[in-house]
Amino acid sequence: MQAAPKPPMTRSQKLRWYSSQLISDAEADEKVGSYETAVSRYLQAADILLLLAKVEENYTAWKYYADTASHCQQKARRLIALAPKNDPQAPAVP
Repeated sequence: MQAAPKPPMTRSQKLRWYSSQLISDAEADEKVGSYETAVSRYLQAADILLLLAKVEENYTAWKYYADTASHCQQKARRLIALAPKNDPQAPAVP
């Protein structure tokens, strides 16, 4: 027996799904120590969520998108601050 066909997703549903997938992947990257990839994915998710918030007319959905985007940006900032600095031009500290 075949599964019932899924209804096609709207563009906003695809973007919501993609942003949640990016966040999940970023969390997994963060756990294994791949901070650069995690930062990139958090920022991509934040961009998508801000685009969704821009066109949203419902306040509750807008608030969710904006808050989640802010959370992603904060996580990216925290990871950037925690990442080891491998700058060869940085002065050596004794």
